[in-house]
Amino acid sequence: MQKLVNLMFAKLDQLFNIFGGRNITLLGISLIVTIFSLFFNENWLHTATEKSAEIAQLNRLMQEVQQLQSSVYKAESSQRGFLLTNAKEYLLPYDIGVDDAKKGLQSINTALLALTPAEAYKKEQTILSKLSADVGAKISEMNVTLEFATDGKMVDAKKIVKLDSGLMQMHTINHNIELLQNALKQRLQVVYEARNLTRMVIRTSVIAGPIVLIFLVVLVIKQLLKELADKALLQQQLSDENLQHEKHAIEQSKLLRSLALDYQADVERERHKLARELHDELGSILTASKMDIAWVIKSLAKSHPEIADKLKKTNTYLDQGINFKRQVVQELHPAMISTFGFWPALRALIDDAVERNQWELTITLPDEGTVIHETISLVAYRIVQETLNNCNKYAKATTLSIHMISDDKHLKIEIQDNGVGIDLDKLEATTHGLSGMRHRVLAIGGHFEVSSGIGKGLFTRAILPLDVKLSEPTFTTL
Repeated sequence: MQKLVNLMFAKLDQLFNIFGGRNITLLGISLIVTIFSLFFNENWLHTATEKSAEIAQLNRLMQEVQQLQSSVYKAESSQRGFLLTNAKEYLLPYDIGVDDAKKGLQSINTALLALTPAEAYKKEQTILSKLSADVGAKISEMNVTLEFATDGKMVDAKKIVKLDSGLMQMHTINHNIELLQNALKQRLQVVYEARNLTRMVIRTSVIAGPIVLIFLVVLVIKQLLKELADKALLQQQLSDENLQHEKHAIEQSKLLRSLALDYQADVERERHKLARELHDELGSILTASKMDIAWVIKSLAKSHPEIADKLKKTNTYLDQGINFKRQVVQELHPAMISTFGFWPALRALIDDAVERNQWELTITLPDEGTVIHETISLVAYRIVQETLNNCNKYAKATTLSIHMISDDKHLKIEIQDNGVGIDLDKLEATTHGLSGMRHRVLAIGGHFEVSSGIGKGLFTRAILPLDVKLSEPTFTTL
């Protein structure tokens, strides 16, 4: 026995060591007990509340069943009173009784359907269906007798009454009402027992949970007093190590940011190189082809006019190719930045888009003497360019506002349109335009956000860092 106890304590010590010590383990157990107790009690309280609500519903339902029986009795009594006295004063109570009976059936059916779980009330639903049919038949029988009586056929009306079919129907109705009441009482008893069990479990949990928690807290405090000094020393050591790690992380972040800027610059260099090659090589080929075709057209104009016409169409296609090449070159690298500088190129981009789309423009730009790193300026240019493209293609906007503000450390870009807007919750994370802008901004350590809604336009904000340390990429004019 002693060996078993020693083995158990040895296993507990191993468990404490695995989880980082006795305090951590006991605190973890205390937390688990607390969370479990809260969840357990909340769940059972919810169950008790549901059972109480179900009890209230069942009591109301039983009252409605009793009221239904009274309404049928009232209608039958009024019918017989009219048949005996031929006094029309009985017709109004009859109509009220019939109407109350119909409403009562509908209310009972609605209440039964609202009770959960539905499988538990299939028996009651079956009884109610039979009861509804019997009440409907009884009302029909009473309506027929009253119609005969009001038409002066009192003898025929009384013959129907003497057939005792109405009496049998009332016996059936009373029997089904009794069955329904008994079924509801049985279900009510089951729900009462379930609620009482739930309350007992809650009381047990409320008492046992704090006792276990207090016991664990006492153990934690006892162990904590023993280890406080050592933990303080360890915390100081950890704090020093964390400080070193934070410094290292900051240095790594700066390095990654620098690499991202270098990558952006390399990408722009390659785009510029590709644009220049397309402009020089492909442009020369297309222009030479256009000149040769023009010479052939001139030579064949009289002898082979149909060939000349066909070549004219080919020349038109070449013109389209040249224009498309020019557009691609401009998209790859805006030549105006290298030729005239960033601010004039940006202003030209905005003015061209506004003129083509007939937007009403509100614009604020920094002074053109503001110097911005070449890579940052290209990122800013791409953001404005992509936003204008999206506005042109999708927004259906009539007004556009562009505000750019700069200081020593940041360049802030805000663009707002009054277009149709987009549902950002349904927007795919990989949407190319917004994704490309976001990646460009985040790669250089900036901030990017968009806000929109259906019919609310689109607002784009980008904040770009200006305090970068990077050699300027060199570009030549196309």
